[in-house]
Amino acid sequence: MTDHTLTRIPQSIPHSIWPADELRRAEKTAAESLGISLYELMERAGKAAFDMARSAYPAAAHWLILCGHGNNGGDGYVVARLAQAAGIRVTLMAQTVDKPLPEEAHTAHQACLQAAEPFIRRISHGRRTWT
Repeated sequence: MTDHTLTRIPQSIPHSIWPADELRRAEKTAAESLGISLYELMERAGKAAFDMARSAYPAAAHWLILCGHGNNGGDGYVVARLAQAAGIRVTLMAQTVDKPLPEEAHTAHQACLQAAEPFIRRISHGRRTWT
């Protein structure tokens, strides 16, 4: 039986669940221990995700990348930028909300848009398609 609420069957939880504040502290600690910025940590996470996806699906010529509004969305912007640079067609769908992106995610978003500017063919409701 699937436990979509992750509350009825404790064994159904596939991983540890950390509160967001704890994750932010862990990210900061990791960056500090490596002597890098939080943005560089995001770049490394995005590169690792890109490498893993590329390795798992080497023949994929078109990727759909979904970006939320937090720093995980920032990782997605890094993945999208790297995929586009590798010649992969990218469709990027980004969640839009009224509050600004976190600083690192904003930086990743701007770098992604700047790199993709010549390739953007359609923008509507947070969806960007690059070829």
